[in-house]
Amino acid sequence: MGETTKARRGFTLVELMIVVSILTVLAVTAVVAYRKYTFAARNSEAVAFLGAVRTAQEAYFQAWGQYCGSQAPASWPTQIPNGETGKLRWDDPANPIPENNAWRDLGVRSPGLVWFQYRLAAGESGGGGDAIADDSGPWFWAQANGDFDVDNDLSTFEVTSEKSEVFIANENE
Repeated sequence: MGETTKARRGFTLVELMIVVSILTVLAVTAVVAYRKYTFAARNSEAVAFLGAVRTAQEAYFQAWGQYCGSQAPASWPTQIPNGETGKLRWDDPANPIPENNAWRDLGVRSPGLVWFQYRLAAGESGGGGDAIADDSGPWFWAQANGDFDVDNDLSTFEVTSEKSEVFIANENE
C-alpha cells in the first residue's frame, strides 16, 4: 500500500519578496501623497493671507493716496517658521508687533499661528527692486517665506501692486 504524503504548503522566497516590494511601493506613494497634501494646506495659508494684504493695501491706497509701508521691508514674525520650529504666533503677547511696523499700520492680522514669515514694502516711486517692473509711481509688494523641510531653500509667495495673481517659487520646499 502506498504511503500518503502531505504536500507542504507555504510561500516561496520569491513570493514573499514580491509582496514586500508591493508594500514598499504603496508606502512610498502614500508618504509622497501625504507630503504634497500637507504642503498644499500650508501654502493655502500664504495665498489667502497675501490676498487679504492686497485687499487691505488697495483700501489703504484709496483712503490715503499711498500704499502702507516703506522701502525697507517690514517682516513678521521675526523669524521664518520651518519644520523644526513649527508654526509661530502672529499675535504673541510676549513679542508684540512694534509700533512703527507696517503690519501694525496696515491692520492685517493672522488669526493665530502661521507657517510663513510675511514681508511688506511700499513706496511712492523708485526702490521697488526686482518685484516691481515700473516703480515710477506708488507701489507695494508683499511676500510669504517658509522653509518646511529645513534646507534653507525657501518657499516664496508674492503679490504686488502691478499684478493680481500670486507669484510662487519653490512651492514644495
